[in-house]
Amino acid sequence: MFRNIINDMASWYETSQEKVLLVKGALGVGKTWSVQDFGSAFFKQTIMIDLSNDGFAKKILQDNLEEFSLYVDTQVKSEFQKSEVLIVFDEVQVMDYDIHGIMEYISTKPGYYFCMIASYMGSLIGEDEYLDSLEVINLMPLTFEEFLIANKAQNLCKYIEKQRVTQVDEVIIQRIIDYLKVFFVVGGMPEIVAEYIKSNDIQGIDKLQKGQLIKYRGYISKKAPKNILEKVLKIWDSIPAQLTKDNRKFMYGYVDEKARAREYESATNWLVDNGLLRRVFKVEKGLVPLKEHIDKKSFELYHLDHGLLRQMKGLNGSKLLARTNLFDAMEGALVEQMVLAELTLNANVKELYFWISGATARIDFLFEDDGEVIPVDVQSTIRTKAQSIKVFQQKYNNRMAIRISLGELNFSKGVLNIPLYGLWNF
Repeated sequence: MFRNIINDMASWYETSQEKVLLVKGALGVGKTWSVQDFGSAFFKQTIMIDLSNDGFAKKILQDNLEEFSLYVDTQVKSEFQKSEVLIVFDEVQVMDYDIHGIMEYISTKPGYYFCMIASYMGSLIGEDEYLDSLEVINLMPLTFEEFLIANKAQNLCKYIEKQRVTQVDEVIIQRIIDYLKVFFVVGGMPEIVAEYIKSNDIQGIDKLQKGQLIKYRGYISKKAPKNILEKVLKIWDSIPAQLTKDNRKFMYGYVDEKARAREYESATNWLVDNGLLRRVFKVEKGLVPLKEHIDKKSFELYHLDHGLLRQMKGLNGSKLLARTNLFDAMEGALVEQMVLAELTLNANVKELYFWISGATARIDFLFEDDGEVIPVDVQSTIRTKAQSIKVFQQKYNNRMAIRISLGELNFSKGVLNIPLYGLWNF
């Protein structure tokens, strides 16, 4: 299954051998598979050291670097040059989230290519210290582009790319939208996408997603600190309700009637740091730099994957696909979840925020581009906010805004309309 991260890793291979590749992402997004696929394509030998399962390697890495060095050396085939070997440390977060020992070992082995994989999205201990020596790449669930490629429909990607210069036939657009509906139901978790491609069985996908959610709950119960475990699970379980209400702002009252923010802050951070939830902060003003206007007390929490969020909400996949209108099948929050995921992986978008006026206007997402704030309005028949962009533009006099809908790609009166299926291409 092709992942765009392969291109990022190829760029690292060609230009940054002196740096250590660090691939981060939530459990189950395909990090190990992607690195192995990359290794098989670019190296003659890939040595995988799984620190979560290789207790001996973990112990000697902690206790005796010389012994660990010999342990790795015995695995390197003598017929290969150092530059032909990729050494991978998988699940490095099991080293108490501390990469100092690994980086110390790597410093004694010039000439090899090194990669670390972490089922973690927060900052590892030592990461800031070694910032100049690391090439950090984050992996998320599949984008719609990757979903099309996985379904051998990459020819449709070419049509989406052509929309910038020429109109695409309505028949082709409908084929793209049909795939988009399936993507909405299936989501972007690699294991689930692979099963859909194999079986084309939506009922089976629903069962697989339920199983994935059970795995995540078990992972939380096993990995979360015991003193905050109950709070972590309560926050996790509250996400569907949090995103169903009109005001998407995360409210601890939906977690526990007696909850206080300070009591749940560590639990929230744990879920975000482990990549199971995504956090978007509110900004008080739509002015650059946006980070100077963050309201730390106001944020929205989204799920890792829109397909899993649909499953948590109890929406039957087969019934959704039976509907004729895409947006009728999508609740506003689920549309925003998909848009968030696509925007996060767009190279033109850095950090995302949201904004609410003193009245009722709401901008779903904001980001900075070339020194200007770009408001993003996600359109759906469930919750249309056609006036929100006007309110924002009148207040901040910005030159351009983005509207995301199923309408054709066009630019009019300072608003760029991007089709939901083409977010990866703008």
